[in-house]
Amino acid sequence: MSGIFLQQALTGFLVKSIASFDDTLTRIPVLAELTRGKTGKIAFSIGTLLALTVILIIVIFFSAVLNMIPYRQYLVAGLIFLLALAVYFEVFSPKKEEKIERKLLHVQAISNGRFLKLIGIGFIVSFVTYLDDMVVLMPLFIGDHTAKLFRVAGIYLAALTQIVLVIYFSRQLSRIKYKKELATLALVILATLVWRGVI
Repeated sequence: MSGIFLQQALTGFLVKSIASFDDTLTRIPVLAELTRGKTGKIAFSIGTLLALTVILIIVIFFSAVLNMIPYRQYLVAGLIFLLALAVYFEVFSPKKEEKIERKLLHVQAISNGRFLKLIGIGFIVSFVTYLDDMVVLMPLFIGDHTAKLFRVAGIYLAALTQIVLVIYFSRQLSRIKYKKELATLALVILATLVWRGVI
């Protein structure tokens, strides 16, 4: 029985890692570089986890709706595949890097200041980057799964792992090549697994 629960937690961990793969390698590491100081890192991490909690609540709600739709796994698989195309063609990428940099400099200016304000910034930035993750996380909550709680635990464990990577290894992550291609491939593989009913 414990092996089944561990498998469910691992499934949640892997799916969440795939969902945020492109964010971890592109958007969030830049923020981590600018959010220096122990207080800033803790506040930004709290904001990220709060954003994930809200996203999960939304995902669970929509998954309950999808449970009433026939052939739902094919619908979700199709959405994930469309998301893969969007990632490959950079549909969600910011168009003007200069505006982003100015906003990040503002984050840096207050990173050592108000704790709650930085939590709010972490929440907003993470919530926006997690919006596309909702489609990827939905398969985890579709169907009659008795171990959904363990999948949620796996999701949070993946989020904590990504936060640690972002804070302490952002420079190394930024050097990884073919980020877009790797993220697209991961999403296509996940879409295939959902289509075949593996997840």
